[in-house]
Amino acid sequence: MKLQRRIAFHFSIQFVILLVSVFFFFVFLLILVANLMTRAELNANTADGLVDTIPTVVTIEKNQVKLDKKWSRLLKENDMWLQILDKDGHVVYSDQTPSSLKQAYTINDLLLIEETREIDHYPVQTYYDSWMNGKYYFLFGFQHNDKELLGEWFASYSHQGTVDEKDLPALEKQLHSMDGFIQIFKNGELIQSIGSGQDKKISHLELIGRIYEPGKHPTQVKVFNDPASKVSWVLHLPGKESDKPAWLFSSQETQILVVAILISLLVTILFSIWNGYRYGRPLLLFVNWLERMGKERYDEVLTKKDKKKVFKKKGKTRYRYRLYQEVFQSFYSMAEKLSQAEQERIRLEQSREEWMAGISHDLRTPLSTIQGYGHMLESSKYDFSPEELEEIGHVIRKKGDYMLQLVNDFSLVFQLKNSAITLEKQTLEINQYVRKVVLKFEEDLTLSDFSISFIGMDEALYLELDPKWFTRVLDNLIYNAIKHNSPHTKIAVRILKEKDSVNIQVEDNGKGMDETFVANLFDRYYRGTNTNEKLDGLGLGMSIAKAIVELHKGNIEVTSTVGRGTKITIILPIT
Repeated sequence: MKLQRRIAFHFSIQFVILLVSVFFFFVFLLILVANLMTRAELNANTADGLVDTIPTVVTIEKNQVKLDKKWSRLLKENDMWLQILDKDGHVVYSDQTPSSLKQAYTINDLLLIEETREIDHYPVQTYYDSWMNGKYYFLFGFQHNDKELLGEWFASYSHQGTVDEKDLPALEKQLHSMDGFIQIFKNGELIQSIGSGQDKKISHLELIGRIYEPGKHPTQVKVFNDPASKVSWVLHLPGKESDKPAWLFSSQETQILVVAILISLLVTILFSIWNGYRYGRPLLLFVNWLERMGKERYDEVLTKKDKKKVFKKKGKTRYRYRLYQEVFQSFYSMAEKLSQAEQERIRLEQSREEWMAGISHDLRTPLSTIQGYGHMLESSKYDFSPEELEEIGHVIRKKGDYMLQLVNDFSLVFQLKNSAITLEKQTLEINQYVRKVVLKFEEDLTLSDFSISFIGMDEALYLELDPKWFTRVLDNLIYNAIKHNSPHTKIAVRILKEKDSVNIQVEDNGKGMDETFVANLFDRYYRGTNTNEKLDGLGLGMSIAKAIVELHKGNIEVTSTVGRGTKITIILPIT
C-alpha cells in the first residue's frame, strides 16, 4: 500500500473510531440526562411523571407486556392504576386496577373516556403510543377522587361560600382523619381556614406550584370553585415531598456523570499522547537527519541508537514507524545521492585542478620555446645562417600550430559540452569510409615502424554520419594508439555488425592501461600517474571523441590490460 493511501487509511480509521466513541458517549449522556429529567419530573409531579414515563419504558411484543416492578410500586404508592389496550380495545395489561373495570372497550367507551376523562367515577389520564411497540392505548386512573369529596363537603357545609361555626367540628373531624386543612378564598383574599396548618400563609404562585409540582411541596392541593358565590375551596392534603436536593442530579447520578467526564478526559489525553508519540518521534528523527545532512554527514543518516528504535533485529521496520517506511527509504536514497554528488564534486574539483595543470603545462612548453627563440633573434649576440633562421622559423611555426590546435580543442570541448555543434549527416558506406581513414595512416612514411591494418565486412553497411566530425574521432583513436605505444605495435581497425548496431574497433597490442586510467580516460585532461611520459593533450582528444560519438546516438567502450594492449569499440545504432 502506498504511503498516501496508508496515511489516508490510518487517519480514516482514527476518525471512525473517534466518531463512534463520541457518538456512544453522547448517547450515554442523552440517556443519562433523559433519566435525570424523568426522575426530576417524577419527584415534582409523580402522577404526571408516571403518565409520561411508563409508555416509554414498557416493552410490548405480540401483546406481551414487560414492565419493571418499580413502576408498579410507584403506581401503588400514588393510588393509581393502569390498563393497556391494543388496537381492538382489548386490555392486554392491568396493574392495580379495580375489579369493576372492563377488560374490553368499544369505540363509544373510548370516545366517552376522552371527553369526560373518567371511568366509573375514577379520574383518568390517557396516552396514545404508536412508535416502536405498535399502536397501544394507556389508561392511567386514580383510586380516590379528592376533588369530588371536596365538592360534597361544599354542598354539605357551605353557607354562602363559608362554613358556619356549628358545622366546623364535623368538617374538622374529617379533615383531622385525613391530616389536611381547607383554605377558602374570595376576591383574592383568604377569608377562612379550617383544620390543622390553617394559619400558614401561602403565596399565590406557591399555591399554583402545589397543583403542578406536588412532589416539591409538603402538601398537595385540590380545588373546588363555586361560580355562584365566587369562592374557591382549596383542600390541602399531606404530600410526598421529595427528600432529594433541589439540584437536578443526585449524588449517585453526579458520580456517574463525573466518572464519564473523567473517562472522556483521560481517553482524550491518552489519545493526544499517543498521537504525539506516534507522529512526533518520527519528526524528531527527521529533524536530526536534516541537521546531519546540513553538516554533510551523509554516512550518519541514522545513528546506532536511532536504528535500534526504528528497526528490529531482522531489519524490519518497527510497527510505530511503519507508517513512514517509505520516508525512511527516501531519506536513505537522498543521503546516498548527496554522498555521491559530494564525491562527484570532489572528483570534478580534482579534475579541474588537473585541467589547469595540464593546460599550463601544454601551453608553457611551446611558449617557452617560442620565447627562447624570440630572445635569441632579438639579441645581437648571434649571427644566424639562413639555414638556422629557417630552422628557427620552422620550430616557431610548429609550436604555434600546436598551440592553435590546443586552443581549438579547448573551444571544441566547451562547444560539445554546451551542445553547440550541429551535425551535417550523410549516408556513408562504413567499410569504404573507415578504410579511407586508415589508409591515410598506412601511407604515412613516418609511421612505418607501426603495423596498421583494416579488417572490414564483406557486406555493405550504411549509416548516417557527419564525415567531418567522425573522421576526427577515428583520427584521435588511431593517433593515441600510435602516440602512446612503442614502435612495432600492431594496430587493427575492424568493422563488426551486431544485431542492432555497427561496431568500429581500434585495437592494439601495446602497453595497455590500468583500471583507474581506463575509468578516467574520457575525463577532460586526466593524466594518470605516469608523469615522466610526454602526454601532450591526453584527455582532450578522448573526451572530444566520446562527445562526438554520443552526438551520433552511439556509445564508446574501452577494455585494456597492462602489457597486453587496448581495445576501443565505437557502437553505432542501426536506424
